[in-house]
Formats: sequence, C-alpha cells, structure tokens
Amino acid sequence: MHPTLVKATLEDYLCIQNLARFYVYDLSRTCGFISNDWSAPKNGLYESFDYKCYFEEKDRHAYLIKVNDELAGFILIHKEGTCPKTDWNIGEFFILAKFQGKGIGFKAAKEIWRMFTGNWEISIIPENTPALKFWRKSIKNFSNNQFSEDIKKIDYDKDQPYRHILSFSSENLITDLEPITAYKATASDISDMVLLSEQKRKSYEGAQPQFWKCSDNANSVQTDWFEELLKREDHLLFVVKNKTDETLGFIIAEWVKAPEVYNSGTTLMIDDFCVKDPSLWQRCGGALLSKLKGFKPDQVVIVCGNHDHAKSEFLEKNGLSVSSKWYVGVL
Repeated sequence: MHPTLVKATLEDYLCIQNLARFYVYDLSRTCGFISNDWSAPKNGLYESFDYKCYFEEKDRHAYLIKVNDELAGFILIHKEGTCPKTDWNIGEFFILAKFQGKGIGFKAAKEIWRMFTGNWEISIIPENTPALKFWRKSIKNFSNNQFSEDIKKIDYDKDQPYRHILSFSSENLITDLEPITAYKATASDISDMVLLSEQKRKSYEGAQPQFWKCSDNANSVQTDWFEELLKREDHLLFVVKNKTDETLGFIIAEWVKAPEVYNSGTTLMIDDFCVKDPSLWQRCGGALLSKLKGFKPDQVVIVCGNHDHAKSEFLEKNGLSVSSKWYVGVL
C-alpha cells in the first residue's frame, strides 16, 4: 500500500478535527496518566487542540494521508522548534488503526521530508514509547543514521515539561534511493512498464471508476500497444532504473501538432508517465523529464488524474501549470 499526501484546505479542517478525536484516544494509551486532561470526557467524545491555525498561518501546513483515496491519517507541520536552525517540525502525526503497522506512516513521513527540505525536528513525549520507537527507526532509515537525539525542557506543557527531540536534515539527502539511470526503453522493458501501468490504473480506477474502469484484458492490450509504440518515430519511450536493474518508472511522449487556431509550436503529449512509488516523483520523474528536455519541445502537455496529488505537486514544482480539466459522468 502506498500513501498519498493531499494538501488540506479549510474545507478539510472539520475532517482533521474529527480524526483528531481518534488521535487523542490513541495517545491516551501511553500518555493517559500524565494528567487528567487525558481522561475520557463525560460525553465519551475525546477532544483535541484546535488545529485551525494550520489553515490560517502561512508557515503551517496540513496534509491528509490517503491510501487508494481512503482516509488514513494526517500530518501537520510548522516551523517552530527548540533550535533556531529548525526549518520544519512535525506538530501532529496520526495514522488510523486500520493502516498502522503496514509501513504507511514511514512512507508518508518520508514523503513530507522530501517535499519540505531543510533541518527537521520532531518532539516526542517520553511516555509515548511507541511513537519514540517509530520515529527513531524511521529517521535512522531515512537519514542513514545521521540524526541527533536530546532530552530538552520545554515551556508549553506544565504536566510533562520534557521532550525527546530528534533532529536531522533532509537537504540533498539521497536516503534509501540507490543511483538511478534513465534510458531509452527497449522490448525487454515492456513487461515492467505494463506492471507499473497496471498499478497506476487500479489506483486511478479507485478514484474515478466511471472513466478509469479497467478491462479484463488490459495488460495484454497494453503490452501490444507499448510494443507498437517502440517502432514509431513520433514516440519517445524512456524508463528509469536503479543499479539492481529494478524499473522505478517510465514515460511515453508523442510528438503532436497543435490545432491551427493555436500557435503553440512543437508539442510533446505525455499520457503514460508513472513511478513505482509516489515518493519517487522528484528523483525518478525528474530524471525522465530531463531526458525529454534534450529534444527541445516548445511545450509539453502531461495528463494527470485529478486525485493524483503527488504527481500534481511534482509537475507544479517543475514549472508546469493546469490548463484544462475533464469532467466525466453520465447524462
């Protein structure tokens, strides 16, 4: 299962506050005896701090975590830390019970660290031993063991004035990704490309079953189609792999002419463009786009599902903008 981070808007504020009730309940398992503030309310509904500031202040950001477009938790980040050099701090982080213990939290954390590079700080209540174990392991894995841990006194919690502070930098960090290479696809790459495309189709079908409904023979049809495209001079096919020859992503671009009423110049139309994991977009997707830059098109047109937020953010970071939307339904 691969999580997707969705930038939350003010419309999602109530959703996150509702999820936070379960977040506080989970925390009460280990932190419930610190003070009476963790006791179950008389009405049975746990309450959380008001997180509206994450939607109102420019230095705070809120993200929903989704798996196949299903809510799986949230991440709230800000820029306040115990060290003046702190660029980003995870203020709140929650994974719903259904998705705990399946690697979703680690993948979501890696994605946010890659999206917001700089000096990171994470604060953990000493009694919250499961969280401390999770963050130590996750940061050690992500940073190649390049992090520090200190116990510091803080001034915003009278009941527990101490915190474990874990600090590390995500700036220019390669982390667990091995060296990769993007090159022209060959017939031997087709099977891997089809499998990656199938993974994308299923994800898209879950988000919009009307338009993206998969056929029973989709893989067979797509294998034939990709093999045909390899023979065409008006198509460019590239794959990206690591040093163990694992295919991490691919891109297919077609030279097209814009309608005569537009003066757009030479255009590369990119429909099939996917990576194995959403966290790979910047590194692997970037390598694939770099291959196309050498052909010097006047413009590129890249198709992206409306729900595919990780891909959308990657494209926007690379200077692309939305020019059109498709609306699908039955009349």
